[in-house]
Amino acid sequence: MTLPRATTPPLRRRDIAFDFGARIPVHWLDGHCHRTRFYDAMSIMFPEGERAFIESVQHYRDRIGVDASLQRTVAEFVAQEALHSREHVRYNRHLQAHGAPVERLERWVAGQQAFARRYLAPAARLAITVCLEHFTAMFAEQMLRDPRTLEGAHPSMADIWLWHALEETEHKAVAFDVLDAAIAGAFRRYALRTSAMLFVTPIFFTLLWRMTFQLIRHDGRAADLRGWATLLRERLVGSGSLVRMFPQWCAWFRPGFHPLRHDSRALIERYSARYDARGKRARRKANADS
Repeated sequence: MTLPRATTPPLRRRDIAFDFGARIPVHWLDGHCHRTRFYDAMSIMFPEGERAFIESVQHYRDRIGVDASLQRTVAEFVAQEALHSREHVRYNRHLQAHGAPVERLERWVAGQQAFARRYLAPAARLAITVCLEHFTAMFAEQMLRDPRTLEGAHPSMADIWLWHALEETEHKAVAFDVLDAAIAGAFRRYALRTSAMLFVTPIFFTLLWRMTFQLIRHDGRAADLRGWATLLRERLVGSGSLVRMFPQWCAWFRPGFHPLRHDSRALIERYSARYDARGKRARRKANADS
């Protein structure tokens, strides 16, 4: 049974500046090059991607009607995504300061977004945003549910990933609800989102693994078969995170699918107290300094 919109968790602006001090090791995830660089590749993808998410949703703000609840939720979605973009820019500058080829890889992502802005209609870009929000929500849930995904991580790096995962889980239905409100016709909406998912999936994973490979090659570890085996086993074998995501990916193609059918409220409650408190302390400090 679909959860009513009233049960959608409130979105909070947790304006936290994370610590990317020089003491963070290059391979911050338990000293493992390949596992670390998989996350670093995702971080490099985020700032351009999140700017595109904001643009595609903002384009339809005047078409979602007088639903004050959805309008407020969209405003909070935009605020959360802007903070994610800011912190991942800082994360990526930290990577660059330690020699990673960040600017070159950022150009790959920017090129894809420039192509989409030039050649794709706003409705197609919104559908792509909805699909990518589903991907980030799936990744986020695996991270929040399974402590092993960040086992051995430097605390500062685990911190930013858990914060980001919490907020992606909170707002996983927002772009979907905008699509529902702004695009007329149930069949058109279904065709848009399912065709977009088939289009986006190979592009997203090809870019992610290509960027992961480039970072690992930069570290001189491209021929480290044991490192690759560890990463692939963690992601693709048995109960690996990408394997666990597959049922949720398949669920996307059900005609009655809605993100809130998959109830994540317990996960949100588990992590929100920790980051709500951090956000409140940051606001108090900012107010005291102003």
